[in-house]
Amino acid sequence: MTPPARRGRKQGAAATAGGVMAIRVVLSILEQLAKQESVGVTGLSRALGTTKARVFRHLRTLVSMGYATQDSGSERYAAGPRLIALGYTAGLTPANNLLKLARASMVRLRDRFGHSVNLSLVYGDSASIVESLPGSSFFGIAMRTHMPMPLHSTAAGKLLLADRLVRRKRLPGRPYGRFTEKTLTDLKALQADLERVGRQGWASAPEETVLGINAISAPIRDHRGELVAMISLVGSIQFIPRRPSRAMINAIREAAAEISAALNL
Repeated sequence: MTPPARRGRKQGAAATAGGVMAIRVVLSILEQLAKQESVGVTGLSRALGTTKARVFRHLRTLVSMGYATQDSGSERYAAGPRLIALGYTAGLTPANNLLKLARASMVRLRDRFGHSVNLSLVYGDSASIVESLPGSSFFGIAMRTHMPMPLHSTAAGKLLLADRLVRRKRLPGRPYGRFTEKTLTDLKALQADLERVGRQGWASAPEETVLGINAISAPIRDHRGELVAMISLVGSIQFIPRRPSRAMINAIREAAAEISAALNL
């Protein structure tokens, strides 16, 4: 009969080995998410040499913590905002270069109009703000960074939905929640709005997430024409009205074009 002390050491060693294996699997999953635009459970299990059940279990935890995000339309997974934020901190991701390239254009836009300026990054079928410059007026609007944004009720999010509608002929991320009485939740009305966004090349979201707040946003594209980020002006609807001025629209589109050009040098 094995003495209790020896059994305890064996059980402790087994638990340690299991814990180390779990960490290895999680880190390998994070590496795969960082390398690929999106990946499925089957592909991950093959790459890692483990079971789909184990991969799925770890993925669900990573999704709940914001390190991964799931495309509900295709059952594939992509890097989440917290994983991307880690890359920014370490200075290891191409997006960190995008942030540096965008800063001068963001500052010029903020100084010209005095409103907050946000840079949002696309990851899969989601987007989050990765940089926010506060406005120069007495009252400002603070935005949370590295958190998935609602796509149907934000200007930047609408650009992503409009892009997906054109490329895939479908809208990801349903159902669409109502934040205010002005939020578009009817699918036909939202699709019509997104088609208009696609035609005009910019988006707005007057009081669709928070009453009294509006934003206008323009797309940033890489050398392949892929939507990779969005730049936005955010402020009170008193200063960014439902129908923004042509000068403001032109300025946001010019800033997006500048960043796209710098990105593609």
